[in-house]
Amino acid sequence: MLHAFGLALVGLLLASPVFAHDDEVLDPHNATEGVRLELSEVPRTAISAASTYRLRVTGVSRDTVFNLWTQDFGALFHMVGSGLRLDESGYVVSSRVKPGQPPPSITIGPGPYPQGAAWSVALVSVDRGIRAFGAVIPRPIISRSGICTVQLELVSYRGDRFVATGAGFPPGAEVTIESVYAGRIIEKRQTISSEGRLPLEIISHATIGTEHRATYRVRGQLCEVAIDYAWGARALARR
Repeated sequence: MLHAFGLALVGLLLASPVFAHDDEVLDPHNATEGVRLELSEVPRTAISAASTYRLRVTGVSRDTVFNLWTQDFGALFHMVGSGLRLDESGYVVSSRVKPGQPPPSITIGPGPYPQGAAWSVALVSVDRGIRAFGAVIPRPIISRSGICTVQLELVSYRGDRFVATGAGFPPGAEVTIESVYAGRIIEKRQTISSEGRLPLEIISHATIGTEHRATYRVRGQLCEVAIDYAWGARALARR
Protein backbone atom coordinates (compact mmCIF):
# COMPACT_ATOMS: atom_id res chain seq x y z
CA MET A 1 0.00 0.00 0.00
CA LEU A 2 1.26 3.47 -0.81
CA HIS A 3 2.48 5.13 2.37
CA ALA A 4 2.09 8.86 2.94
CA PHE A 5 3.29 10.34 6.21
CA GLY A 6 1.01 13.40 6.22
CA LEU A 7 -2.35 11.99 5.16
CA ALA A 8 -3.89 12.27 8.61
CA LEU A 9 -3.60 16.04 8.43
CA VAL A 10 -5.66 16.59 5.31
CA GLY A 11 -8.96 17.03 7.12
CA LEU A 12 -7.41 19.50 9.56
CA LEU A 13 -5.59 21.73 7.11
CA LEU A 14 -7.84 22.14 4.09
CA ALA A 15 -9.69 25.40 3.97
CA SER A 16 -13.25 24.15 4.38
CA PRO A 17 -15.32 20.96 4.85
CA VAL A 18 -15.72 18.91 1.68
CA PHE A 19 -18.65 16.67 2.48
CA ALA A 20 -21.95 16.91 0.68
CA HIS A 21 -25.46 16.00 1.81
CA ASP A 22 -24.41 12.82 3.63
CA ASP A 23 -22.29 14.49 6.31
CA GLU A 24 -22.97 11.75 8.84
CA VAL A 25 -22.14 8.98 6.38
CA LEU A 26 -19.18 10.55 4.57
CA ASP A 27 -17.19 11.98 7.46
CA PRO A 28 -14.10 9.81 8.14
CA HIS A 29 -14.38 10.73 11.81
CA ASN A 30 -17.55 8.60 11.83
CA ALA A 31 -15.92 5.52 10.31
CA THR A 32 -17.19 2.23 11.73
CA GLU A 33 -14.90 1.02 14.49
CA GLY A 34 -13.02 -2.18 13.65
CA VAL A 35 -13.61 -1.92 9.88
CA ARG A 36 -10.56 -1.11 7.78
CA LEU A 37 -10.28 -0.17 4.11
CA GLU A 38 -6.90 -0.72 2.42
CA LEU A 39 -5.93 0.60 -1.01
CA SER A 40 -3.15 -1.36 -2.73
CA GLU A 41 -1.69 0.01 -5.96
CA VAL A 42 -1.93 -2.19 -9.04
CA PRO A 43 1.42 -2.55 -10.89
CA ARG A 44 1.58 -0.09 -13.74
CA THR A 45 2.04 -1.21 -17.33
CA ALA A 46 3.36 0.39 -20.51
CA ILE A 47 -0.24 0.69 -21.69
CA SER A 48 -1.56 2.33 -18.52
CA ALA A 49 0.82 4.46 -16.45
CA ALA A 50 -1.96 5.94 -14.30
CA SER A 51 -2.35 4.89 -10.66
CA THR A 52 -5.12 2.38 -9.97
CA TYR A 53 -5.93 0.56 -6.76
CA ARG A 54 -7.59 -2.58 -5.48
CA LEU A 55 -9.76 -2.22 -2.40
CA ARG A 56 -9.66 -4.63 0.51
CA VAL A 57 -11.91 -4.48 3.57
CA THR A 58 -11.43 -6.27 6.89
CA GLY A 59 -13.68 -6.47 9.92
CA VAL A 60 -16.98 -6.91 8.09
CA SER A 61 -19.18 -9.77 6.85
CA ARG A 62 -18.89 -10.90 3.23
CA ASP A 63 -22.66 -10.59 2.95
CA THR A 64 -22.43 -6.80 3.22
CA VAL A 65 -23.33 -4.87 0.06
CA PHE A 66 -21.51 -1.56 -0.48
CA ASN A 67 -21.75 1.63 -2.46
CA LEU A 68 -18.44 3.18 -3.50
CA TRP A 69 -17.65 6.89 -3.14
CA THR A 70 -14.54 8.86 -4.10
CA GLN A 71 -13.32 12.35 -3.30
CA ASP A 72 -10.96 14.26 -5.56
CA PHE A 73 -8.75 17.00 -4.15
CA GLY A 74 -10.85 20.13 -3.76
CA ALA A 75 -14.13 18.36 -4.57
CA LEU A 76 -17.04 16.69 -2.79
CA PHE A 77 -17.47 12.97 -2.24
CA HIS A 78 -19.56 11.45 -5.02
CA MET A 79 -20.82 7.93 -5.59
CA VAL A 80 -19.11 6.03 -8.42
CA GLY A 81 -20.29 2.44 -7.89
CA SER A 82 -23.02 0.37 -6.25
CA GLY A 83 -23.87 -3.23 -5.43
CA LEU A 84 -20.32 -4.21 -4.47
CA ARG A 85 -19.36 -7.18 -2.30
CA LEU A 86 -16.24 -8.83 -0.86
CA ASP A 87 -14.55 -11.99 -2.08
CA GLU A 88 -13.08 -14.63 0.24
CA SER A 89 -9.93 -12.52 0.69
CA GLY A 90 -11.82 -9.33 1.48
CA TYR A 91 -11.23 -7.65 -1.88
CA VAL A 92 -14.08 -5.58 -3.31
CA VAL A 93 -15.72 -7.25 -6.30
CA SER A 94 -18.73 -6.62 -8.48
CA SER A 95 -21.95 -8.41 -7.63
CA ARG A 96 -22.81 -8.56 -11.33
CA VAL A 97 -21.45 -12.01 -12.12
CA LYS A 98 -21.77 -13.98 -15.35
CA PRO A 99 -22.87 -17.61 -14.85
CA GLY A 100 -19.93 -19.91 -14.19
CA GLN A 101 -17.41 -17.07 -13.78
CA PRO A 102 -15.84 -15.58 -10.64
CA PRO A 103 -16.89 -12.05 -9.70
CA PRO A 104 -14.71 -9.44 -11.42
CA SER A 105 -12.32 -7.58 -9.13
CA ILE A 106 -12.79 -3.83 -8.81
CA THR A 107 -9.89 -1.48 -9.54
CA ILE A 108 -10.25 2.27 -9.37
CA GLY A 109 -8.08 5.37 -9.75
CA PRO A 110 -8.42 9.15 -9.94
CA GLY A 111 -6.99 9.68 -13.41
CA PRO A 112 -4.85 12.82 -13.90
CA TYR A 113 -4.18 14.28 -10.47
CA PRO A 114 -2.23 17.07 -8.73
CA GLN A 115 1.15 15.95 -7.44
CA GLY A 116 1.26 15.52 -3.66
CA ALA A 117 -2.53 15.68 -3.17
CA ALA A 118 -4.54 13.05 -1.31
CA TRP A 119 -7.33 11.08 -2.97
CA SER A 120 -10.00 9.57 -0.69
CA VAL A 121 -12.27 6.54 -1.04
CA ALA A 122 -15.29 5.54 1.04
CA LEU A 123 -17.21 2.26 1.13
CA VAL A 124 -20.66 2.64 2.68
CA SER A 125 -23.05 -0.26 3.18
CA VAL A 126 -26.42 0.15 1.48
CA ASP A 127 -28.11 0.42 4.87
CA ARG A 128 -25.48 3.05 5.86
CA GLY A 129 -24.62 1.10 8.97
CA ILE A 130 -21.00 0.44 7.96
CA ARG A 131 -18.60 3.13 6.77
CA ALA A 132 -14.95 2.59 5.84
CA PHE A 133 -12.52 5.19 4.54
CA GLY A 134 -9.08 5.15 2.96
CA ALA A 135 -6.76 7.67 1.32
CA VAL A 136 -3.63 7.61 -0.82
CA ILE A 137 -1.40 10.08 -2.63
CA PRO A 138 -1.37 8.88 -6.26
CA ARG A 139 1.52 11.15 -7.31
CA PRO A 140 3.71 11.63 -4.24
CA ILE A 141 6.26 14.42 -3.87
CA ILE A 142 9.01 12.35 -2.31
CA SER A 143 12.78 12.07 -2.25
CA ARG A 144 15.18 9.55 -0.71
CA SER A 145 18.82 9.35 0.24
CA GLY A 146 19.72 5.90 1.51
CA ILE A 147 17.09 5.05 4.12
CA CYS A 148 16.24 8.74 4.73
CA THR A 149 12.96 9.86 3.17
CA VAL A 150 11.25 13.26 2.93
CA GLN A 151 7.75 13.80 1.57
CA LEU A 152 5.55 16.84 0.92
CA GLU A 153 1.75 16.70 0.91
CA LEU A 154 -0.28 19.42 -0.81
CA VAL A 155 -2.95 20.65 1.61
CA SER A 156 -4.19 23.94 0.09
CA TYR A 157 -6.67 24.45 -2.72
CA ARG A 158 -4.54 27.44 -3.78
CA GLY A 159 -1.44 25.28 -4.03
CA ASP A 160 0.48 27.35 -1.48
CA ARG A 161 0.61 25.08 1.59
CA PHE A 162 2.34 21.74 2.10
CA VAL A 163 3.01 19.40 5.01
CA ALA A 164 6.60 18.15 5.19
CA THR A 165 7.32 14.82 6.88
CA GLY A 166 10.28 12.48 6.91
CA ALA A 167 11.50 9.14 8.23
CA GLY A 168 14.56 6.93 8.38
CA PHE A 169 16.86 9.47 10.05
CA PRO A 170 19.13 8.55 12.98
CA PRO A 171 17.04 8.88 16.19
CA GLY A 172 17.99 11.92 18.25
CA ALA A 173 20.21 13.40 15.52
CA GLU A 174 20.15 17.09 14.67
CA VAL A 175 19.42 18.12 11.08
CA THR A 176 19.40 21.40 9.20
CA ILE A 177 16.26 22.22 7.22
CA GLU A 178 16.31 24.70 4.34
CA SER A 179 13.25 26.06 2.58
CA VAL A 180 14.17 28.02 -0.55
CA TYR A 181 11.72 29.98 -2.71
CA ALA A 182 11.42 33.40 -4.40
CA GLY A 183 15.03 34.15 -3.60
CA ARG A 184 14.51 33.50 0.11
CA ILE A 185 16.34 30.93 2.22
CA ILE A 186 14.73 29.95 5.52
CA GLU A 187 16.96 27.76 7.65
CA LYS A 188 16.32 26.03 10.97
CA ARG A 189 17.65 23.22 13.14
CA GLN A 190 15.48 20.29 14.24
CA THR A 191 15.97 17.18 16.34
CA ILE A 192 14.88 13.82 14.93
CA SER A 193 12.43 11.86 17.08
CA SER A 194 13.24 8.56 18.80
CA GLU A 195 11.39 6.81 15.94
CA GLY A 196 13.66 8.42 13.34
CA ARG A 197 11.00 10.83 12.12
CA LEU A 198 11.41 14.44 11.10
CA PRO A 199 9.20 16.82 13.14
CA LEU A 200 6.14 17.66 11.07
CA GLU A 201 6.31 21.09 9.42
CA ILE A 202 3.73 23.18 7.58
CA ILE A 203 5.24 25.10 4.65
CA SER A 204 3.37 28.20 3.46
CA HIS A 205 4.28 30.22 0.38
CA ALA A 206 3.32 33.83 -0.31
CA THR A 207 3.03 35.23 -3.82
CA ILE A 208 6.25 37.09 -4.58
CA GLY A 209 7.12 37.71 -8.22
CA THR A 210 6.45 35.07 -10.87
CA GLU A 211 8.77 32.27 -9.74
CA HIS A 212 6.70 29.39 -8.34
CA ARG A 213 9.41 26.80 -7.82
CA ALA A 214 10.81 25.91 -4.40
CA THR A 215 13.26 23.54 -2.72
CA TYR A 216 12.95 21.78 0.62
CA ARG A 217 16.21 20.29 1.89
CA VAL A 218 17.09 18.28 5.01
CA ARG A 219 20.80 17.88 5.80
CA GLY A 220 22.20 15.57 8.46
CA GLN A 221 25.44 13.79 9.20
CA LEU A 222 24.44 10.59 7.41
CA CYS A 223 22.18 11.80 4.61
CA GLU A 224 20.97 14.84 2.69
CA VAL A 225 17.52 14.82 1.07
CA ALA A 226 16.22 17.57 -1.22
CA ILE A 227 12.89 18.05 -3.02
CA ASP A 228 12.34 20.53 -5.86
CA TYR A 229 8.64 21.24 -6.38
CA ALA A 230 6.10 23.64 -7.86
CA TRP A 231 3.66 25.69 -5.82
CA GLY A 232 0.73 27.95 -6.61
CA ALA A 233 -1.32 27.28 -9.75
CA ARG A 234 1.37 24.98 -11.14
CA ALA A 235 1.03 22.71 -8.10
CA LEU A 236 -2.63 22.13 -8.97
CA ALA A 237 -1.92 20.88 -12.51
CA ARG A 238 -3.38 17.43 -13.20
CA ARG A 239 -1.11 15.03 -15.05
